[in-house]
Amino acid sequence: MNKKIKAIAITALILAGTMLTGCASGGFDNSNLLRPPRTTGDKAQIQEIIEEKAGGDYTLKYPKDGSYRSAIIDKDLDGDDVNESIVFYKPSGNEEPTRILLIKNFGGTWKDIGDYPGGNTDVDKVEIGDITGNGTLDVIVGWSDKNGSVCTLSAYIVQEKTTAELKVKDTYNEFMLADMNGDKKQSIMLFSLVSESADANVKMLQYDDESKSIFTRSSVAMSNAANQYLNFRFGKATKVTSGIFVDTFGVSGESETQFIYWDKKSSNLVNPLYVQSDDKTSLNPTIRPSNEAVCTDIDENGLTDIPILTLMPHNSNEGTKLVAFQTTWNSYTPSTDTLSPLIETVTNAEKGYYFIIPDEWKGKVTARNSISGNSLTFYLWNKTSDNDSNNDSDNENETDTEYAEGSLGDKLLTIQVFSAQEWTNTKNNDYIEVGDYGDIVYTVNIPSETENTKGIAMSLNKIPNYLKLTKK
Repeated sequence: MNKKIKAIAITALILAGTMLTGCASGGFDNSNLLRPPRTTGDKAQIQEIIEEKAGGDYTLKYPKDGSYRSAIIDKDLDGDDVNESIVFYKPSGNEEPTRILLIKNFGGTWKDIGDYPGGNTDVDKVEIGDITGNGTLDVIVGWSDKNGSVCTLSAYIVQEKTTAELKVKDTYNEFMLADMNGDKKQSIMLFSLVSESADANVKMLQYDDESKSIFTRSSVAMSNAANQYLNFRFGKATKVTSGIFVDTFGVSGESETQFIYWDKKSSNLVNPLYVQSDDKTSLNPTIRPSNEAVCTDIDENGLTDIPILTLMPHNSNEGTKLVAFQTTWNSYTPSTDTLSPLIETVTNAEKGYYFIIPDEWKGKVTARNSISGNSLTFYLWNKTSDNDSNNDSDNENETDTEYAEGSLGDKLLTIQVFSAQEWTNTKNNDYIEVGDYGDIVYTVNIPSETENTKGIAMSLNKIPNYLKLTKK
C-alpha cells in the first residue's frame, strides 16, 4: 500500500534554474500590447495621460528581463505611501524609440512628472533603487534593440514634482543594483562579456551629488572563459564581507563562480577568485564541469555558499552520461582566499530537488541517473582492491578520476519523480510519496537492509532530513 508522509520542508534554494538571458542573448520576445480597453477611476486618468502623450494610439512595451516585467509598473518611489506609475509605450505609426512616462498622484489628480524617449526600440530590464542616497527610489532602465545585441542604460532620478534623466554611455550584457561599499547608495553594476574589442569586466557606477551625474567609480576584470551569465546573488561571504556572487557558463560546458566585492584598503572592486595563467587559462578553483548548481545559502546561516562538482565514483572505462555529480558546498573567506567544505549533495535541478549525502555514506556510495532523468539511484560502491593499490603507486599525476575503480553494489535508495497524472495512474506500490509541487510528485523506494548495508541503510523517517525540494 502506498504511504504518504507530509511534504518535505521546502527551502528557498534555486539551483541552476534558467540561465539569465541578458542583453547579448536578446532574451525572449515579449508580446506588445495595443491600447487596453477603457478603464475607470485612477486607471482612467493614467490612461488619458498616456493617450495624450502618445498623440493617440500606442503600444505598451514589456521589459524582457528582470523582476519588473510589466509595461505599467506601480511603485511608491517617493515614500508617500501612494504608488507612482512607470509606463513604457511606443506611439503608433512612427519609428521613434520606446518611451518611458512617469506619472504621480497629486492630491487625487494624476500628472506626468517625466516623459522621455528611451535609448532604443525595446526595454531590456528595469531596476528600482536609491542611487542618490536621498531616500527616494530611482528608476534604472536598460534599453536594447530588437535583436538584443546592444544594451544602453538610463537613470531617472525622482524629485518632488519632476524627474531628471541621466544617460550612461557604457553598454552592458547584464546589470544590477547593489550597495557595494556601505555608503547607503545603490551602485549600478554593469557586467560585460568578452568581445572583439574588450575583455570581460564589471564596472561600478555611482551617482555624484555635486555634478548630478553618474560616473565609473571602479572596475575589475572577469573571466574571459564565460559566454553567459547564470546567476547573480548579492550576499555575505563572511559576517563582515558582502559582495556579488556571479556564476558564469562557458562555451566549453564548464561553469565557475566569481566573487566581486569592495576592498576598503585599496578603495577598489576586487575579484579574488579570478586568476589566470600566462596563456589566459582560468585557474579559478570553483570551475565545475556542469551548470547544475549555482551559489546559494545551502545551510541557511545567512552566508552564501559556492558549489564545486565532481563525478561520483565510476570506472574509467565507464561512460559518464548517467553518473551523478556530487556537489560539495563551500564557504568562502576572501581575506585568506580559502574555500572550506560544508556539506555534500546530489542535485537534480531540473526536477527541483537535492539530496544531502549522509555522513555514514561518504566515501562508500555512488549514484546513477536514469536515461529519462526522472530517477536517481544510490548504490554501495565496491572498490576494487587492485585499483586501490594502483592509485597509491605510480598514478600520482592521473586526474581522470579521484575514486578507486570498482563496481555497483547493493541499492540504498531511489528517488523517482512522477507527473501528478502518472502518479494517479501508477499501480507500482514500490514507491512512497514524500512530497509534491504543482504537477510534480516526489517519491522514494527504499530497499530492505542487507548484510552489506547494515548501519547505513536509509529509512523512511530519515528522508525529510536529507531530501530537500527547491520548488516553492
